[in-house]
Amino acid sequence: MAEALKLMLTGMSTVFFILIMVVVLGSLIIRLTNKLAPSPVTVTEVPSQTNSVIEPSKLAAIISAVEITTKGQGKVTSIEKLKN
Repeated sequence: MAEALKLMLTGMSTVFFILIMVVVLGSLIIRLTNKLAPSPVTVTEVPSQTNSVIEPSKLAAIISAVEITTKGQGKVTSIEKLKN
């Protein structure tokens, strides 16, 4: 009976210790990520073209696609429709 109690306490304390480690390490990783993560990307306005009108939803889609593809390093300066 004493050995079963000792085995149970050892197992429960091991599980408790591992759960505490998970919480502490998770908290540490979250803090480091928030501190070292790049700042949010700001969307800059694209100069409007006078001869063609682009729908705002399409313009927003193009800008976000460029930002995602270039990981915030690219910038949309002009948009032209190609003629076949």
